[in-house]
Amino acid sequence: MRIRWIHACAAALTVALTAAPCVAAASGAHGGAWRAISSDAAAERFARHDVFAVVPPTGNGARRYYVEPTSGGGVARITTRARMPWTVHVDYALNGPNVDAAALDGATGTVQVHVRVAPDDLADLDMRRYAQELRTFAMFTVPAQCANDVSADDDVAVIHDGNTIVVSSTAAPGATLDMRVFIDATKFSMGDVTVAALSAASTDEYGAALRALGTQSAALTGSVTASAHTDDGANAALSKTLTALRDQERTLAKQEIAKRGDEHQRAFHDYMAAYVGSYTNHLSGSVGTKTQMTALMGTAGELKGDTPLAHAVTGLATAVNNVSDAHQHTGAADEVDRIITRIRQQGTEGLADELKRTAGEQARIGARMYADGQGQLSRAMIPYSMAYTDVYTSNLNDLTGGDVGRANAMSTQAIEATNAQGGEGTLGADKEGVDAAMAALASAREHTGAANAAEQILQRFPDEIASVGTDTTSDAAVSAQLQPVMRDAALMRTAYEHWLAEPLGGAPRVRRAQRIADAQRRTQAAHGVKDMSTLVTPSDNDASADISKYAGSVTTSIGGGSSGSGDGGGTTTSGTSGDGTSSHARRGRSPTAISEDEWMSLVDANPWERTFIAANTQPLIDETVRIASARPALDATADAAAQGGALAGALSHGPMRAGIADVLDTRFLIVHKAT
Repeated sequence: MRIRWIHACAAALTVALTAAPCVAAASGAHGGAWRAISSDAAAERFARHDVFAVVPPTGNGARRYYVEPTSGGGVARITTRARMPWTVHVDYALNGPNVDAAALDGATGTVQVHVRVAPDDLADLDMRRYAQELRTFAMFTVPAQCANDVSADDDVAVIHDGNTIVVSSTAAPGATLDMRVFIDATKFSMGDVTVAALSAASTDEYGAALRALGTQSAALTGSVTASAHTDDGANAALSKTLTALRDQERTLAKQEIAKRGDEHQRAFHDYMAAYVGSYTNHLSGSVGTKTQMTALMGTAGELKGDTPLAHAVTGLATAVNNVSDAHQHTGAADEVDRIITRIRQQGTEGLADELKRTAGEQARIGARMYADGQGQLSRAMIPYSMAYTDVYTSNLNDLTGGDVGRANAMSTQAIEATNAQGGEGTLGADKEGVDAAMAALASAREHTGAANAAEQILQRFPDEIASVGTDTTSDAAVSAQLQPVMRDAALMRTAYEHWLAEPLGGAPRVRRAQRIADAQRRTQAAHGVKDMSTLVTPSDNDASADISKYAGSVTTSIGGGSSGSGDGGGTTTSGTSGDGTSSHARRGRSPTAISEDEWMSLVDANPWERTFIAANTQPLIDETVRIASARPALDATADAAAQGGALAGALSHGPMRAGIADVLDTRFLIVHKAT
């Protein structure tokens, strides 16, 4: 009887939910009642609001979010099929032919991105007013590591912002924005295309308005997620602790990258000095103006053993590892920042599984990229070493008049002269290849740092992450872990509590979770306060063999020596020592970690999960998070729009604020999904 009653309740809920009319709806920022809004009132509702939307590649039909621009203002969510004031079209091409956006993911070659934002002539008159009176901006981001070169028209700003390139353009009110960008790409990726529309009275005001629009996107995200994921005291405490860890990693990144970078520069120059010093010892006849191949081959025997060159190889290997590892702190800080944002937007529900996936994925990406970077460095050092030796030989010949007997005495001066010419001609171009390889290694270690951060947070804060900061030893907390989806639905909670009390139902699962929680609590107490040390663990792979390979590959390329591998690329797997043991495995698990089986017992414990219906807010969360992710591009475009920025000229020559106040006080942010 009870089972039939439960299924009847579920059926009733299904009918109630599916029978609800599909109308536009809005909610207050602070949990106000939902109220119906007709589609006909959409244009009027735009007035004096910040309007956000994520549109699919097909264009219209997006859900709209309205945010009151005043501080603490209400937020409305509107679902409507009415048209927007503009149409947004994005076309892509790869090496000439047009392709879908999906075909560009990971592609190498010449990528063309064509963005066209035009007033929608099919929209009604009230809607068209916004297109006629608001200036449009279009922007997107590209990771710097995948863009070898970016070119565009004169009215397009290409902004280098750390590890990201932001491309943006603008068009006057009522005009069509047409932006074509060409990217010489390696393993291409890009962010969503973002369109902003607003009005201002000066270039500086445009910059301020773009930044304000980015700030409002965070308010939108908070309003959608606040009802389900309130940042209570426990989450606030966790966020505060994570913020301290993030700031600590950022400080360490700044310090370590500067320190290790200087050490690498010294080690690099010491290595090149030892390399050409060995080469000098093997010169014969006249010095000449080009590298003596027989002398170069003589260096091969000094790459190992107790020689100055072998010691320089080891020093450079250590410096390469250390400066690359320093970038782990950057990756760790970025990952912790992402986790903090995720907790504030979505709470900690499901975070444990997410962190496990992140740790695994980022570790794999980092290891693969580091191996690729080692090969890239090996290949880059071949032409650089040859070019360096050529320039050094020419300088040495000038200083000695070709007399080999004076070569050792003048070697230091020849090295100084060669270093002074480091940015010129072929030598400068080849050095850019070496620098690009070092950048690839640094980027790889950022992924490794992100993996370490996810793993460490998962191990250091199991209680806070698993139970939303509550006391995991209580029956209520354990029940919440087992079934978080239904805890806020009164009818479902009653049925679920009956199941929890059944000896053959939820009771044994609760007891199992209780034992796990108790064990964690005892371990936590035994180990004292939370570990606040760095989240980064230095890698322990020894790159000296790879340095020897690319040093020896110079002689291999001219027919002598051995690189020790088929391609001379130095493809030692990152994070693995000579005994084949992973550095992560040797570090061991935190004493607070629990087994995979124990984690899974918390994930699959509840059989009601597929029977009952719960409101799905995930699409709203995904959309608003996507909108909030446009903020860095908005900030960079704001800098370009301000006085003296790359877009300031276009703004200063165009019309400034003019029109109807209700329209001019409205701002739009439209995110165009690539896929």
